[in-house]
Amino acid sequence: MTKHPPNRRGISFEVGAQLEARDRLKNWYPAHIEDIDYEEGKVLIHFKRWNHRYDEWFCWDSPYLRPLEKIQLRKEGLHEEEGPSGFQINEQVLACWSDCRFYPAKVTAVNKDGTYTVKFYDGVVQTVKHIHVKPFSKDQVRNVVLCFVVQIMLTS
Repeated sequence: MTKHPPNRRGISFEVGAQLEARDRLKNWYPAHIEDIDYEEGKVLIHFKRWNHRYDEWFCWDSPYLRPLEKIQLRKEGLHEEEGPSGFQINEQVLACWSDCRFYPAKVTAVNKDGTYTVKFYDGVVQTVKHIHVKPFSKDQVRNVVLCFVVQIMLTS
């Protein structure tokens, strides 16, 4: 029989969900859920911008997991925004990388928390907020490809 994750406000227990996790040195970092073990009641956490060797399993009721953003309670309660998401799976987009530049990518998942999982053309998969994703127009293709080629030439 499989266990069910707890109902924790601000954390959705699904692969790709964004949250903060505390590492072994007691520092809090943005992270996301990589895998879920329903039998053991654990989640595999990947700390953003860290190598996967630092991924760590946490019990899903661990106090070392918390919502990514502070939860604000309102008198009328919490209301999730409903409506169509901006991008679809397999759609080509420009997504922001850690250097704050936008690069071509393909949407691989539309997450419930309003983020997108994208795969950049170099094969790197990353989850980004909706504000860090822009439409990929044909007019931008030449500029992006040219910048990409120049960067490759400079690093070679």
